[in-house]
Amino acid sequence: MGKAQERTRQQILSAFLELLRNKPYDMISVSEISAASLITRSTFYRYFDDKKDLLMAEIEATVQKQAPDQPLLVQFVEYVEEYWAILRHLTPTRQSRSDLHEILNQILWELIHRRVISDSSEDPVIETIKQSRNKDIMISAIEGMLMGILERYVVEGSKKINNRQLETAVREIEGLFQQQV
Repeated sequence: MGKAQERTRQQILSAFLELLRNKPYDMISVSEISAASLITRSTFYRYFDDKKDLLMAEIEATVQKQAPDQPLLVQFVEYVEEYWAILRHLTPTRQSRSDLHEILNQILWELIHRRVISDSSEDPVIETIKQSRNKDIMISAIEGMLMGILERYVVEGSKKINNRQLETAVREIEGLFQQQV
């Protein structure tokens, strides 16, 4: 991708993030994203298949930027702490809860799966998954735990994440995996 294309892609991602800070995901249209990005709808579709594809690209990019050399659960904590104002806007207002839940599950599953395939670090969670005979099921279990943590905060209507509580819960989960490796 050339510099101009990368700049346009980043422009779209930035506009989308800014819209998400102020408005729920399902209330944002591709037309709004395009207008905020100062591009046409057809330009948007040259870069992303749809709004779901854009959401996936944004989450992947920000998770990797957050703490690229850190274990998965550390990245998760740092990501949630940094982006909670946006994550809480991913809860649906008009669309079905299951649709967005499915999107987030898919994104988390793919992020973990990529780590399992390519990661060579000493991440106890990834090592446990690699050693498992049922890697896909283990990935689903980890993804389910992480989604459960996010859903708890959504159900509580948390405007701000309790950092100490989140870090403690994730350390406890990580401790389960360190005993296995």
